[in-house]
Amino acid sequence: MAEQQQQQQSSSTSFSPLPPRNINKPIPIFTPLQRLPAKPSFPPPFYPQDQQPSSPTIAIGIQGAGLQKPISMQSTVSPPRTNEELTPLIDAHILKVLEDLNSEKEYTPQIVKDLSKPTEELAQTIDHTLLKPEATEDQIKSLCEEAVQHGFKSCCINPTHVRLVATTLSETTKTIPCSVIGFPLGTSSTSSKCYESSLAILDGAKEIDMVIPIGHLLSKNYSYVYNDILSVVRATKGLPVKVIIETSLVKTQEEKIAACWIAAEAGAMWVKTSTGFSGGGATVEDVRLMRLAVAHKEGVKVKASGGVRNFEQAINMIKAGASRIGTSNGVAIMADQEKKEASGSEKKEESY
Repeated sequence: MAEQQQQQQSSSTSFSPLPPRNINKPIPIFTPLQRLPAKPSFPPPFYPQDQQPSSPTIAIGIQGAGLQKPISMQSTVSPPRTNEELTPLIDAHILKVLEDLNSEKEYTPQIVKDLSKPTEELAQTIDHTLLKPEATEDQIKSLCEEAVQHGFKSCCINPTHVRLVATTLSETTKTIPCSVIGFPLGTSSTSSKCYESSLAILDGAKEIDMVIPIGHLLSKNYSYVYNDILSVVRATKGLPVKVIIETSLVKTQEEKIAACWIAAEAGAMWVKTSTGFSGGGATVEDVRLMRLAVAHKEGVKVKASGGVRNFEQAINMIKAGASRIGTSNGVAIMADQEKKEASGSEKKEESY
C-alpha cells in the first residue's frame, strides 16, 4: 500500500501539469496588439522612417530565428476590416466581373510572345515544384539543378527545404527560392502563417505561396480571410505573396471572384489556382475568370497550378491569362514540343 502511494506521488511529480501560459508574454516575432474573438491576429504594417504615422505606436522586439540581436520597430496596428464593410464591395465586384466575362472578346497574353515553341520567356513563367512530403534532399538538389539548367523562375518547395534551395541557388539570380505557407490546407492560425513566412524569408525565400482559410471563405467570413492574407503580406515585408484559393474546393464563380478580390485588396501580388493536393487543378475557365477578377488591381497576376503536365496545357493557361505556371513537369513542358517536332521530322523522312 505504501509502495503504491509512493509510485502515485512520484508519477504525479514526474507528470505535473504545465504552468498556465502568461497571456501578457509576447509571442516571438509577430505579436498582435490585441486578440479579438473570431478574428485573426496580425502583425502591424511597416513604415519608412520619413513616413511614420502620427497615431500611437508600439515597439516590437524580434529575436531568434537566425537574428543575432533584437530589432526594434515602430509600428501601428490597423483595425481589421469587417464583414459589414467588405460584403457590399465584394458583391458589387462579382456583378462587374460576371458582366466582363460575358462581354470579353479576346485576350492577348503579353508575358510570352512566341507561343509556338519552348522559349526562355516560357521557362521564366515556370515555378519548378516539388512539394511531396517524402521529397529527399537529393531530389531537392536535382530540382534546383533542373531549374538552373532550363532557366525556370523559381523552385517552389516546403519551408523545411528553403535553406537548402537558397544555398544551392546562391550562384544564380535567374532562379529563386519560393516557399509555400500554411500548406496544403490553409487552416493554420494567422499568427503561425506569419511566423512560418518570417522563418522562410530568413532562410532565403524570395516569394511566398500561401493557402487561404477556405472554410472561412465558403462561410462568407470575408473579414477573417482578408486579415489572414493581409497579415502574411505584412509579414513578408515587400516580397511577393501568391494566394492559393484552391479552385477545386471553391466551386462557384462568385466564390472564386470573392477570393481573388480579397487577395488583391489585401496586397497579394498573385492569385493561384490550386495546391495540387485537393483533387482537380488549374482549368482554362478558372484562369480566365481569375484574370478578370483581379484586373482592377494593377500588377496583380494569375498563377496556374495543378495538372499542367505538357507544353500544350501550359500554353493554354498562358492564353487564358496565367503569368506563372506551377508544375512539377517543367522539364517535360520544355522538352514536349521538341519531341513532337523530332517525331514529325522522322515521319516525314519515312514518307519520302
